[in-house]
Amino acid sequence: MSPLIRMPLMVLAALVALDLAAAGALSVFEEKGIGGSLVNYFEYGRSTPGKIAKWQAEPDLPGNLYKVAWRPGALKYSAESFAKEVEGPKPVIRAYGMSFTDRILSHAETERPSLAVDSMGGPGASPNYVFAQFLDDRENRRPGDVAIIGILASSVSGMGAMSNQTRVFEQPAPFTFPIFRPTGGHGLERLDPIIESLEAQNALAQDPDRARAWHAQLAEEDKLYSPFAYALPWLDRSPFMRLVRRSLATSDISRREVSVLGDPDMLEALRRIVASFAKIAREDGQIPIVILLQNRSGAPDLMAVLENILEEGDIPYLLTSDIVDPSNPSIFEGDGHFKPEVDARLATAFLDILDRENALDPLRADQDAAAR
Repeated sequence: MSPLIRMPLMVLAALVALDLAAAGALSVFEEKGIGGSLVNYFEYGRSTPGKIAKWQAEPDLPGNLYKVAWRPGALKYSAESFAKEVEGPKPVIRAYGMSFTDRILSHAETERPSLAVDSMGGPGASPNYVFAQFLDDRENRRPGDVAIIGILASSVSGMGAMSNQTRVFEQPAPFTFPIFRPTGGHGLERLDPIIESLEAQNALAQDPDRARAWHAQLAEEDKLYSPFAYALPWLDRSPFMRLVRRSLATSDISRREVSVLGDPDMLEALRRIVASFAKIAREDGQIPIVILLQNRSGAPDLMAVLENILEEGDIPYLLTSDIVDPSNPSIFEGDGHFKPEVDARLATAFLDILDRENALDPLRADQDAAAR
């Protein structure tokens, strides 16, 4: 055999042997519960179908996001809780958002314990997830309540997605939500995913036709769907290929996020979501408040996108960048959330809005109804 052929073959054989050895070592580490950070490093590169299948098969895995934030379960819980509420003069704050809004409202409750807060959300929830929850939870709000939606700057790119599994490659929670697109006039078209519940997700393993249809819908409609995240899941056996996949998938998804943020239709859909939220809340005798969470992603500038809608619609809002500078890294915790003292400042500003809007006056709903 020619040395020009033999040498590349020897190098290839050595790489394969090294890859197999690494795979074996990682398997042993995982089985014995050692080398956690090293195991996780390679797990991040597993394909999206591979991660979801592993989470489904091993529900007790640390960081398992397979069951989180499914919309039907949250809506069912909301309806059951609403049915048990004792109707009274005290307005309830009904919030739809994510952990950022939850943390602010928790501090608001601490500062003013008389508040009644009912919160629904998902991890890093995109505006389309938040708005869908607001729409579908409509029967579980009363006249006089305060309706809140939280919009997180770093999640706006998720408006092009139907599931967190396409948005977050390294932790692809499979929960799903609609996409909203602008239509003629000032309307919004709602496109719901084929898979909407945990039960439907569980059934995919026994229904290959439906699984193919779901995959096809993601590939066609979801603007963050990356083939690099989904193709050839059998390559997950190779630690080296996981590293390659991780690099390709994360860079491709980042590129797609930039494309969504530059899409005029997506930003127009966001404006219409905010306008529609306020209109529906007011039709139902509720006070709408928008919490604009400008976190350290820096994009997009939420006020630049939404200022006209907020001002023209006279929609009350809390803009976090009016209180703290998102370019200042000292205001954030390591996981990207605001520090507790920042959340407390934002909670005080939120309470000021409630007071300014007379939102907690138990007679306000009756007064508003009489005025109409």
